[in-house]
Order: sequence, then C-alpha cells, then structure tokens
Amino acid sequence: MPIALIMAGGKGERLWPLSTSKHPKQFTALMDKTFFQMTVNRVLPLVGKDGIYVVTQENFKSEILKEVPFLLEKNIIIEPVGRNTAPCIGLGALLIARKNPDEVMIVIPSDHLISDEEQFREIVGFGCEVGLKDYLITLGITPTEAHTGYGYIHYGGEKFCKENKKAYQVLGFIEKPDIEKANYYFSNPSYLWNSGIFIWKARIILEEIATHMPDLSQGLNTIGHYWGTPELESVKSQVFKTLPSISIDYGVMEKSERVLVIPASFQWNDIGSWSALEKVFTPNKTKNLTLGPYFGLQSYNNIIYSKKPIITFGVNDLIIVETDDVVLVMPKSLDQKIKELIQELKKSEEFRNLT
Repeated sequence: MPIALIMAGGKGERLWPLSTSKHPKQFTALMDKTFFQMTVNRVLPLVGKDGIYVVTQENFKSEILKEVPFLLEKNIIIEPVGRNTAPCIGLGALLIARKNPDEVMIVIPSDHLISDEEQFREIVGFGCEVGLKDYLITLGITPTEAHTGYGYIHYGGEKFCKENKKAYQVLGFIEKPDIEKANYYFSNPSYLWNSGIFIWKARIILEEIATHMPDLSQGLNTIGHYWGTPELESVKSQVFKTLPSISIDYGVMEKSERVLVIPASFQWNDIGSWSALEKVFTPNKTKNLTLGPYFGLQSYNNIIYSKKPIITFGVNDLIIVETDDVVLVMPKSLDQKIKELIQELKKSEEFRNLT
C-alpha cells in the first residue's frame, strides 16, 4: 500500500483575507469540509489511516489533529521554516525512506479541489504502478481554457498503458505563460496543466535530489543522521534555515530524465484566486457569485463572500470579502495582484497583523 504525503504548510495568500498566515487556505471551508479534510478523505481509500503523512508548520499541528483526529502524531512532519516544495518533499521522503526506501509516495497539496474523486483514485492507482518502475510521475490536467495562472507540461511518446490510462514521456515544463502562449498550449493536445501532484518511490526522489540538488541532499543527510535522537529538532532547525527555497518542479522535475506524466481529465482547481471560485460555484442570474447572505440591485458580475448580509447597489465586477477581522473590496481585474497588496500591508504597523 502506498503512502500519501500531504503538503500543508503553505500560506494561501491569494485568497486573503479569508486565508491568512495564521489560518491559511487549507484550513478554511468553502463547503462542508475544509480543504485539508477533503484532501485526507480523497487519499484515505488508497493509503489507509496509517499511510497518511503531513508536512506542516509547528503552529498548524494542533489544527491538523483537531480536523482529522485519527491521524498519527508521529506521521506529522514539522518544517522549522518554509522553504518551498523541494525541501518539504525531501524531508517527508527522508522519514518514509527510513521505514521502507521503496515505498511509493503520493505527494499532494492540501488545498486543491477535485470533483471526481473516484477517477482521481483510479489514475493515482495507475501512477503508483508506474512509480514502482522507478519513474517520477506527475499528473497533468487536461486544460479546459487558455489559463495564464497555471504552469504547463509538454509531453511526447507513450511509455505505459493500462486500459484507458496512459503515461507519457515529459518533454518539458513551462512556467505560467502570457495569453498568447496559453492560447497555443490550449489548442495543442500535447500540453497539460501542471497539477503539482506527484508519485514516486522515496528512494528514487532522494536519489534525484542528490543528483540535481546536492546542497539540499547534503542538508537532508545531516538531518537524517540525527533522526531519532534528542538533537534532531535543534539540528533540523539549524539546517533548514540554510536550505535553498526552491520548488521540486524547478529543482528536480525540469532536470530529471525519469519524469513521466499521466493525463487526467477530472475537474481540478487549485483555487489560486477569488475568481477561480467561478469555476467551482455557479453564479446567479445576474452573474453574481455569492457565498453568504446577499441582496443586490443593479449589480452584476461580482464575487461576494460573507457571513453577514451584504447589500450592493449599482456596482459591477467587484470582489467583496468580509471576515471577522477585515472587509476587502477590490476590482476583479486586480485579482492576480493581491500579493502586492499583502506586501504593502506587511509594511504597515497598523495593518500587518491582518495578513
């Protein structure tokens, strides 16, 4: 049975102010469960309760155990500081490899929405079979539009096939494109969205990190030397501060020759912006997407999230978000620039605590 490594240490700034550094996106609920709870439920039938591992920050540990009480505390791996996905995944692989270096890992973010979970599990199950052959597997999502907010995967020849599921050789990874390139990728069936979901053996990813990221590998080896000793947390804290902050895509996947992609057509969304909610929820007849009590007059094409009643009169194309601490009002056209707002708020003594 494989292992699921859930990455749950991110900030989710693009959904601010619902998502903050103290209570990030993965622990918020747009539906009846939080993103984290939905992620656990999604992989649970594949790995079982004992097979769920979580990499997170120390200040999120109690929230994780509260939301999913059956999680084993020993399977919660603490990052001393955030260093992007490569160190995060390397740390998880280090622990899993100590138990079984040939254990297949399903690496999955904690804050995505996936609608057809049965299809997800079928594709991931196929990926685990291919992962046993010492490949690095990533899931690529069949694009539904020319999206400029996602990275893309260019793929070529077929390597493995089982029934209607196939794995292909990856030809390259592309960063978030401009609209002209996104239109080209959307029209070309050999390009997929990069989902950030990976499958591989713990031993194989550690070998690839050693090959392509020797500094990270050296740091992980130092931490591994002290695993199970009283000095572990102190050493881990010291070492992690020196590790490169880099994604697994850039650090390993773009350089490795072992990478395959499995196309997936299930509905997937990383909810990377407030506008992304329009792909998940259905706006009303005035094209207003409302999550909470709302009344609007001569108001169109707004996104509104609130627990209190929101009333608008004669406003269009706005995002309005009300939380216990703050109200955000901004045009939808600035949705992808919300990190700029957060950076400015952090400079303010009066408002930095809201981020």
